[in-house]
Amino acid sequence: MTAVVLTPRRTGLTPSYAIFLILFWLLAGASVYPLFWLFLNSLKSSAEMFGGAWALPEEWRWSNYTAAWDAGISQYLVSSIIVTVASTILVVFLSSAAAFALVVLKFRGKMLIYAAILGGLILPPEVSLFPLFKTLNTLGIYNTYFALIIPYVAFGIPFTTFLIRSYMVTIPHELNEASIMDGAGPVWTFLHVYLPLCRPILASAALIEAMRVWNEFIFALTFVESESVKTITIGMMSFANALRRDWAVLMAGLAISIIPILATFLVMQRQFIGGLTQGAIK
Repeated sequence: MTAVVLTPRRTGLTPSYAIFLILFWLLAGASVYPLFWLFLNSLKSSAEMFGGAWALPEEWRWSNYTAAWDAGISQYLVSSIIVTVASTILVVFLSSAAAFALVVLKFRGKMLIYAAILGGLILPPEVSLFPLFKTLNTLGIYNTYFALIIPYVAFGIPFTTFLIRSYMVTIPHELNEASIMDGAGPVWTFLHVYLPLCRPILASAALIEAMRVWNEFIFALTFVESESVKTITIGMMSFANALRRDWAVLMAGLAISIIPILATFLVMQRQFIGGLTQGAIK
């Protein structure tokens, strides 16, 4: 009879785990520090902000947010929401349709088309500014929402297609065969079988695309000029010029500009992480 020796379970922090924990908290602190500083100073007066950047406000000035909203940041925020929502929906739908065709449908030249789509990742957006500017002018959509939405969709499709396709290849092909045996066509299979199964990665792709569009600067600076169409990244330049002496209100405006995308990330972070990890585990 063989004796089984049980070793006591080790407790406490190991050196490697302690180092990892310290690095994690340092990284978390470095990430939260600018946000905390911004929101803290957005509730002060300008004199308080320069007198003590880390001191608590003597009076919590929530009126700074009202002043920033009334100063015109509301229009920039609405423009950003319109452009971001429209671009994200189009990119995710078109990319998922392209990924479905590349994974499920059988046709010649499929890998060549996939390589052409991925080629869009190589092209820097900056090199396309002049031809895009000429094209948008010719089409008569310069200085409109479409002048931003169309380029955003075009440059968002390659990576999003790659991401969704990587997830779709893990879905058993037998589901498609079962749909065909039941008389379902490709469109029905795509809408009622593959899209529901791809919800985690669709949420991840949508969040990545929304953050990219919300923070984009070069296209928004080049393709629109009217105040009514400017997005938040460009609108904040005009906002800053108008409020150079009232820095506390400017801080409130910056806080307002990041609240929508920050709230979206906090709400969807579970789906975001789940979508990426499920694709890796499968």
